[in-house]
Amino acid sequence: MRRAYRSRVRIYYDILNAVMSEGHARITTIMRDANLPYDRLQRYLEELVAKGLLGRHQNDPTLFHVTDKGVRFVEEFQRFDRLVRAFGLEI
Repeated sequence: MRRAYRSRVRIYYDILNAVMSEGHARITTIMRDANLPYDRLQRYLEELVAKGLLGRHQNDPTLFHVTDKGVRFVEEFQRFDRLVRAFGLEI
């Protein structure tokens, strides 16, 4: 059986959603909830932090939180996902 492909944008959403569901999260929680191996997750986390969608807590750099920009991304992604699904497609 063929596994469904997840786009880079979908993976960003899954990571941000995993962190948002906890309020803040460590790597192991994000790995589990976003279904990503450690090495790939590390790359995505660095990208999300660099883009300003995800932040590290000041007192504990192993703890991540979603920024306001990240929250807006999640909201817009959900809107776009609903639109795409209404046409029978997936992103």
